[in-house]
Amino acid sequence: MEQIVLIASFLVPFVLSAVIIYNARGNRPKMILGFSMLNAAAVFVANYFYFIRDFQVYTYMHSVHVALVLFIYPSIYLYLANLTGKLKVTGKILLHLTPGMLFFLLYMFLFDLRFTYAERADFLNTYREELFAKESFRLVEWIRLINVAAIALQVVLYSTAIFVESRRYNLRIKNEFSNAEHLQIKWLSWFNMSLIIVAVVSVLFYVVNPFSEENNILLIISMFVMSVFIWLIGIWGNAQRAIEFSPDETPPSDTGKNEDALYNKLLSVLLNEKLYLKPDLTLTELARASGTNRTYASQAINKAYHSNFSTFVNNYRVKAAGKILKENPELKLEAVAGQSGFGSLLSLQRNFSRHTGTSPGKIKSMYSNQKKRQQK
Repeated sequence: MEQIVLIASFLVPFVLSAVIIYNARGNRPKMILGFSMLNAAAVFVANYFYFIRDFQVYTYMHSVHVALVLFIYPSIYLYLANLTGKLKVTGKILLHLTPGMLFFLLYMFLFDLRFTYAERADFLNTYREELFAKESFRLVEWIRLINVAAIALQVVLYSTAIFVESRRYNLRIKNEFSNAEHLQIKWLSWFNMSLIIVAVVSVLFYVVNPFSEENNILLIISMFVMSVFIWLIGIWGNAQRAIEFSPDETPPSDTGKNEDALYNKLLSVLLNEKLYLKPDLTLTELARASGTNRTYASQAINKAYHSNFSTFVNNYRVKAAGKILKENPELKLEAVAGQSGFGSLLSLQRNFSRHTGTSPGKIKSMYSNQKKRQQK
């Protein structure tokens, strides 16, 4: 059973990496995500040989394993940073990989080249039993403790960065796209929190538990759960669209000074031309139709409406949906969603409940019952 769990831990991310890299086709965020899955698969391959205690193989993988573990969180962050457009310079990517490369070199020179195969196997077989038990291994054990501290520090720093960046991206999406639900990455924040818990538990098990059958089962389970979270990040990340934001333009006139007047102009164009009925309406499109640019339009909406562009537009879509339901309660909700400008039934349901406090289904039933009573 343990071997099945260990094999699944690396087999699934390996398959995911192949699928994602094949489907990427020039999509840089997905290429990074694919290599992130491949890195995770390599980590769990090394875990497999470590936990079955095949040190004849693992002793040659140890230094690389240490580096690959330190690449897990940076690779997930680099995927997100490229997806959101925050990081596109190749040179900066190397900075995130530096800790892994540094510890790889330390282990290679102070472990692989310093000790014989028999000594390395002895260290790997005994270091969890008693800390600093052998004089000859003390330097390597200190490096190991620093390595564990570096992993813990990465969990804190990159988890924070992932949370902040995903929140910033979601807000940016809401300020540009009217139907923003399917473009957001809210799932990443929840999985990030879960991954923190699993990572901390795994690190604690790894640090304090000596070799024993019971302890290894607990550690294998925690590692497997971590692997499952990585699978899900790969699956959802593969389905995530990379968004290209239009560059801002200089407006034809100085329309940014009077934000109240600009807001009224934006509202007039939105309602008179019924742009809110376009499911793919963007702030850039509304700004151009109003003779301004996206920055001025966003500032005017945020100041006058006290909310983002998506909420601003969906308010009028909800009103349109309510009117359609009143006049044609026999229509299916999917048709109502399409006619009122929502990109999907789910978007209609979420926004209708948010703006009115009730569901479109209840409003449909109410108007349908009213119509039946009037026909009697």
